[in-house]
Amino acid sequence: EVETARRAGARFVGIGEGDYPPLMKSMDHPPPLLAVKGEGAVFRLPAIAIVGARNASLAGIKMARTLAAELGRDGYGIVSGLARGIDTAAHQGSLATGTIGVLAGGLDLPYPPENAELCNEIAERGGAIISEMPFGWQPRAQDFPRRNRLVAGAALGLVVVEA
Repeated sequence: EVETARRAGARFVGIGEGDYPPLMKSMDHPPPLLAVKGEGAVFRLPAIAIVGARNASLAGIKMARTLAAELGRDGYGIVSGLARGIDTAAHQGSLATGTIGVLAGGLDLPYPPENAELCNEIAERGGAIISEMPFGWQPRAQDFPRRNRLVAGAALGLVVVEA
């Protein structure tokens, strides 16, 4: 697993380590180990989660991007689940200021597949992609609620844009 992570440009961070997202430590049943791709510095920002509809309206997408960009300029990191629609827009709006994408599957299998490039861009621009699932894990329906608890657990608050 360590070698697989290294080849993917990722690493593992345990709950007792400095790069572990601080708010996650206090959530119920925090994952003992996270796979992380990108910069751990983004975890030190106070974070707000932005989530919402996968089949979002154009107005909802614009609202999510704008809200994420403005919160980022005010010093907040943005957390979301990399889903289509609102999640994607929130990550795009906060690329310049710090965003954390949480995957339901392994870091090597981003879902939806069309967000693979967004995952790379987040990691390259100072953000981070995280997962509690092992490499090679194909996300299943029951993995998304687990992912959602991490999105909420990494943030001070949660904003729902269209649901």
